[in-house]
Amino acid sequence: MISVNIFRTLPPSENPEFDPEEDEPTLEASWPHLQLVYEFFLRFLESPDFQPSMAKRYIDQKFVLQLLELFDSEDPREREYLKTILHRVYGKLLGLRAYIRKQINNIFLRFIYETEHFNGVAELLEILGSIINGFALPLKAEHKQFLVRVLIPLHTAKSLSIFHAQLAYCVV
Repeated sequence: MISVNIFRTLPPSENPEFDPEEDEPTLEASWPHLQLVYEFFLRFLESPDFQPSMAKRYIDQKFVLQLLELFDSEDPREREYLKTILHRVYGKLLGLRAYIRKQINNIFLRFIYETEHFNGVAELLEILGSIINGFALPLKAEHKQFLVRVLIPLHTAKSLSIFHAQLAYCVV
C-alpha cells in the first residue's frame, strides 16, 4: 500500500534555475493524499507492535532506494516526513543501516561531482548528524573516509548556504 501511493517519478523542476533562498518551492498537488499515507506509515513504524523481522520482507533495499529518491521533491513538507521515516527505518531495521549510509553517500557524490542539484541535501545531512552522533569511538576507517571523500567536498557546492548548518553539525 505504501509503495503504490508514495513512490512515483518526480516531475522535472519547473524552474531549472530554482534558488531555494529566493524562489518559492513547487508544492505537491496531491499532498493531502500523500500526507495521509506518510502519517499512516510513520505510525506503523512507531507502533509498539512493530516487528522488524516481519517488516524487512517489505522494507528492503529497493524500498529504501525509492524512498531516498523522493528526497529530491521540491515540497519541503514531503522531505520532512521522509526524513523522519528514513530515520525510523534506520533505527529499527539494523540490517539496512550500512546500505542506507552507502546510498546517502552515493546521492552526495552524484550531487557534488555530477548534478549539483538535489533538494534533500539538508534533510539527509540532518539524518547523518544523528547517525554520526551514534558512532563509537575510535571511528572506523569507513567513517573517516566518508568525512574526507564526501562531507569535506560538500563544502565546494554552490548551494552550500542552504545546508551549511547541517553540514557543520556533521563535521564538528
